[in-house]
Amino acid sequence: MVLQARSSIEAKRSAQDFVKLRKSKLKIGMMCTIAPNQLVELIGSLHTRYPGLELELIDASARQLDARLLEGDLEVAIYCLPGEKPDERLHVLPLFREQMMIVVHPAHPLSMHNTIRLPDLEDQPYLNRVNCEFYGCSLFDGCSAWNMVYRSERDDWILAMIASGLGFGFMPENCISHPGVVARPLVEPEYWREVNLATVRGRPHSPALGALVREAMRVKWHGQPALAVRLASEQVATDDKAATPD
Repeated sequence: MVLQARSSIEAKRSAQDFVKLRKSKLKIGMMCTIAPNQLVELIGSLHTRYPGLELELIDASARQLDARLLEGDLEVAIYCLPGEKPDERLHVLPLFREQMMIVVHPAHPLSMHNTIRLPDLEDQPYLNRVNCEFYGCSLFDGCSAWNMVYRSERDDWILAMIASGLGFGFMPENCISHPGVVARPLVEPEYWREVNLATVRGRPHSPALGALVREAMRVKWHGQPALAVRLASEQVATDDKAATPD
């Protein structure tokens, strides 16, 4: 009887949330260095399951999103700040990780390498992404010695200039979509970015946000379940193994 009552309450709550979602709006902060194709499945899934939900996508740098989220201008944001622990006021769900790559023209000498190391980039013209997640990060001191010849807020411009043979770029693996470039991993050290869905702890949240979180945990990110889902599954498996008698 208790289970039936609980199920009835949850069903009623879901129905009420669905009605509210038909007239809801949700403003989502999106890090401008996340390629649109990385978000298509999430946005499409929300549109299919909640056709009345109106989404407003706010495109900004990671630091701008972090500030606006904490100030209350955004209810949720998807971004990352490598080398920094999330603010303790935030609740963070990791979505995916991807390696940072060196991007060059196919005829560039470095395109013949399987991997690229920092010394390989000395004196090479560097095309800087102004909103790069690692720019100014203490973990990434190597870029200070790079020969920067151009800066742009637009990743597509950087890619176009690389394709024209004007220099190399430093970009996330899954954002490299231009047919006229090739990418090689930077190693010794490697650099990765972990993209998270962040909300503010203790702040009242709308049913629309709940829908977004559920879909973000349900859809695939680069063909894989959300990193938070995978980590939770691994933890359950570890706990089960620890609880099993020898």
